[in-house]
Amino acid sequence: MTIIPANTKRAAARGFIRTAAQSLASAIPTSAIAISTTGDFWLGVALGAAGAVVTAALAGTASALDITARGIPEDYASTEG
Repeated sequence: MTIIPANTKRAAARGFIRTAAQSLASAIPTSAIAISTTGDFWLGVALGAAGAVVTAALAGTASALDITARGIPEDYASTEG
């Protein structure tokens, strides 16, 4: 017996991927801030990239959990079949 329906799991996965990908767009500004704050180019790049990846994972997880808890939003609902 499955508690979460397959369609909801699929929508949650789609939400995770979509939100995480959108969040990764913050890598360049985050790196620029880290470079200017640390004064070291490579340390700034590493901190910026790490920050962007962690933020993307957290944002994607929040999206997936929200869809799992509240149900499938209209944007993710399947129009097939």
